[in-house]
Amino acid sequence: MLLKRFGLVGAALLIVVLSLVVSDPSSAEVEAKQRSSWGLATFGESRVIANFSALGWAVEDVNGTVFAGGNFLDVTNGARTERQPYLAAFDAAGGVWKPGFAPEVGGPVLALKESPDGGLFVGGEMGDWNGTQRGALVKIDPATGEVWPGWETRVFGGTSVIRDLSLGPDGWLYAAGTFTTASDNGTPRPVSSVVRMDPLTGDIDWSWLPKTNGRLWGVAASHTESTVYIVGWKDIKAGKQVVGVDSNDADKLTWTGFKMNYPCCQNMYDVETTENGRVFVAGEQHGLYVYNENDNMKVIAAHATSYDSRFQASSVRRGGDYQDLERIGDRVYASCHCWGSHSSRLDGGLVNYSSNLANVEGTHTGLVNAVIAYDVLTGERDQSFNPRMAGDIGGWGVTQASDGCLWVAGGFNAVGQPGNQTAARDLVRLCDPGVVDPGPVVEVPVAPASCSATISGSTVTVNWDEADGAVDYVIYRTVNNGSRSWRGRTSDTSFVDLNRDATLVYSVASRNARRVKSDATECSAEVIIDPVVALEAPANCVATIDGANVDIEWDDADGAVDYVIYRSVDGGQQYWRGRVAVTSFTDSNRDAQLTYYVSSKSADGRRSERVECETGDQGPPPAPAVVDAVVSCTVTDPQADNSVTVSWPAADHPDSVYVVSREVDQGSRFWRGRVDGVSFDDTLRSGDIEYFVEVKVGNIRSAATTCTPEVQAL
Repeated sequence: MLLKRFGLVGAALLIVVLSLVVSDPSSAEVEAKQRSSWGLATFGESRVIANFSALGWAVEDVNGTVFAGGNFLDVTNGARTERQPYLAAFDAAGGVWKPGFAPEVGGPVLALKESPDGGLFVGGEMGDWNGTQRGALVKIDPATGEVWPGWETRVFGGTSVIRDLSLGPDGWLYAAGTFTTASDNGTPRPVSSVVRMDPLTGDIDWSWLPKTNGRLWGVAASHTESTVYIVGWKDIKAGKQVVGVDSNDADKLTWTGFKMNYPCCQNMYDVETTENGRVFVAGEQHGLYVYNENDNMKVIAAHATSYDSRFQASSVRRGGDYQDLERIGDRVYASCHCWGSHSSRLDGGLVNYSSNLANVEGTHTGLVNAVIAYDVLTGERDQSFNPRMAGDIGGWGVTQASDGCLWVAGGFNAVGQPGNQTAARDLVRLCDPGVVDPGPVVEVPVAPASCSATISGSTVTVNWDEADGAVDYVIYRTVNNGSRSWRGRTSDTSFVDLNRDATLVYSVASRNARRVKSDATECSAEVIIDPVVALEAPANCVATIDGANVDIEWDDADGAVDYVIYRSVDGGQQYWRGRVAVTSFTDSNRDAQLTYYVSSKSADGRRSERVECETGDQGPPPAPAVVDAVVSCTVTDPQADNSVTVSWPAADHPDSVYVVSREVDQGSRFWRGRVDGVSFDDTLRSGDIEYFVEVKVGNIRSAATTCTPEVQAL
């Protein structure tokens, strides 16, 4: 596991702070005044969002820097324009662009999420990062823009885009979009537009791979149920655009009861869950829906935006689709393509779509301006929050910065009332009216007065005194007098960590609302820990060859909640192959001497020793000495979304799979996917494109069949 190392924040650290106490916009008001002169400019190139007229798509604050991602090539303050494609950094306190952050990003950035260890996850349709092919997801050091050390996880294939990233209460990082392939150890494996992974190590949970029809736009794990909600375009699964998938069994659906407010359309753009069992779903036909998990997914609030003739003299400003949801404090903020009126129902019914809200059932709840606040518990609109903005496509992302200001990314051109507007430039910073930028002063929070660490079996409980002005605390640990590493962050005054057989020293630092840390208070000197009781290893492990597969089975081990399988090839290094909760695992055979190992894993994260599995004589999977190629291959004409279908007749051998590759402008041939069927959907890029199909049986491939005709993007 690779953890980012943090140094102490010295007392001489200079930062921009507020001359007044700043209120949190999650529970206080902001003024409709743009507090940053910098924004975004110049549309870039995109395969999937070119039809949406927004430069800004995602915003996230990490350690006092606001990162803005989107489909832009430049940043600008009106008088000055600088080239910084697709991802830019701004000082949270003043909104000023930070030119020192300048990674080379290969395409639009559509999702940003701070990692628990201080990194920044970036998702979108980037492809390259700093000149190296990385796919649709990368974890970076937010200080430098370089790839996080040791991060090798990749998501790619098909359209190769990530639209949403979310950190679940179960500890997984969820990624959703439209992609066909992922890898965490260099070996690509097929996936279906949604995966989850360990945010620290990048290990993908290969036991949880839902089958979807792609085009996902949002994902969120429940806080109260064993459910992961996914939303997207049209039929993403079971004929629905919103479904709940069992978090333990990816083949099981836990909820398919979503209904829209109008039958014409089927696209949903985002989903958000809360710890009190509320599920917010937002999307097309101007609709937002709030469900109660504690009452059989009953609708407790429904909202819609549109023109309302009872309250608007003109229909020029009118409602539009909801596009993004973000939980901040006691509010859920919905950003949308909406500039008109807002209606709500809290009686279990829906506010049906209408070009005039005066014609449908619902209570008028004020005008709207591209970002709306809702109570996190009741789902009711908070009408006290309503900054005036103007633009086209509206909001696509919201975040609260470390100084308490609210940042909104989207399609915006102005902030403020007509006649008193300031430029928005697709990136808006809204603050409490008291917020000013006084210049650099010192503000270092008070450290906890004392701290203690108590051993209890396999855990260590760390407790400390509450510190004045602290909004949360950062916990560190050293192992055998080594480097200090980050262990967690909490707003409580206690933290539970896993014990291990080593000399451990804990320390705790306070953090204020601007995310500035105090010196760290060391906890009760050194903590000397007795060796942890070893977890029982699996017994009687046997690996059996069955044609193209290897079946591995072992006995259940006391205390184990799941098992980790490893493999070495021809006596080489042991590589991770999978993790399962059952006592069997099937791997693909290959032409080599294979040795398997299995380790138990407990609920508190301990692992047993690796047990080598017994194996018999091994050989290559049965396959013909020569695999015949497919006799023909056809590529359809490009569709409106620049997609094509590659198809071919089935091969004679029953264990065949097919590998699809392509060349662009007669350049290098690149792998596009591996499928069991006889067709493959792909998305084009510019140039003359030629496809090829190979038949693969075991480890033997046929010659490549050239597909006809050559195609070009529309």
